[in-house]
Amino acid sequence: MTAGWTPVFVLPNIPLQAAIGCDIAALAPAHDPRVAAIKRAQPMFRRFLNRFSDNFGQKFEPSVLLVHSAAPPAFLDISALASFRDLIAIATTTCGRALELRHRRGHRVMFGEAFAIYPWMLDRHYEDVIGSTPAILGTHEVASFKGQSSPAIFRTPVDENDIDQPLLAALLARWMRRYEAAEAAWEDIVLMRSLNMAYNASLLPAGTDTTFYDVGRVVSLWVSAFEILVHPGGSGQANRDKVFELIEKTPWTIAASAALAHDTGGKTKVKRTLASWVYQALYDCRNDFLHGNPVDRTKLILPLPQRTVFEYAAPLYRLALTSFLPLLYAKPMPSANDAKLLGAYIAERMEYMSPQKLAEEALLTATKPPALPRSTRTRVTRPSRRS
Repeated sequence: MTAGWTPVFVLPNIPLQAAIGCDIAALAPAHDPRVAAIKRAQPMFRRFLNRFSDNFGQKFEPSVLLVHSAAPPAFLDISALASFRDLIAIATTTCGRALELRHRRGHRVMFGEAFAIYPWMLDRHYEDVIGSTPAILGTHEVASFKGQSSPAIFRTPVDENDIDQPLLAALLARWMRRYEAAEAAWEDIVLMRSLNMAYNASLLPAGTDTTFYDVGRVVSLWVSAFEILVHPGGSGQANRDKVFELIEKTPWTIAASAALAHDTGGKTKVKRTLASWVYQALYDCRNDFLHGNPVDRTKLILPLPQRTVFEYAAPLYRLALTSFLPLLYAKPMPSANDAKLLGAYIAERMEYMSPQKLAEEALLTATKPPALPRSTRTRVTRPSRRS
């Protein structure tokens, strides 16, 4: 279990409770047996991990991206490793966004920065640290190294309940198929490209200097993620109607999600699902921001819930992936005569479909006004005994 794994990158922004991955690659916490074994065998690696702290000096060990030594060469390419990170990030942030739309709480993983790869890493000989980005290429001593987490986000812990497990499993299977193939299928290529765009769309729009123009730019990246997903290849085109077609094929779990009750505009009046209506709002927003049309903050706000359309992009993308992959619970139902097997089947199916239902519930909040603050709700008091 612990033999044959090599650390490739570290991710200091995401504290994991348990490893995420497959037989080829894994994103693992520092206490994972495989990482612990490397620390014992390579003291300099242990020293490297021990030299991380947050902006206030609190020490921690970062998560580690591991690759198995038996992995085919294609999986060692930066494109494959980045795609592996992308799919984990999307399976987590889409779930976090949906949960936040359903129940505002904060302290959820909703931005891709949580899965940012640190630009400095110990070299393959476990001697020095190497920094590599399009802007830098350098080496330095471990003794002088001081790693830090991002100052822009909290280090929010993640366990298996914070991740869309059916989506993660399906994406991992497609990732392995994409990079195992001598000639990758077009649908696997576009999936990895779309995930890359979606990951970048999930990043913070900017830092302290964020403006509504920055949010509009991020919305544009989300629209591109959808369009890449539906591109037919060759000289074909990806457009709004193809995205509508993909979304409308989603196997809905809630009747209200399937209702064709929303006008998406255009010369031909066609009633579509709420999901398509939300995509139309994203699409219109993208066009206005990227084409230089007059815009203001209200362009980003959905009128009824008074939330930004940006908040709905991630759960909508999950629904598009539901249709694209597709994500279906395909196990046959056992005989009704076997109550135990039937009960287990029903429980497993409910668990599998839970993230899909959550994404639909998140989109349905677009049809609801915002909840009143507690301080403005009418309070009924008992009459005074003296009255």
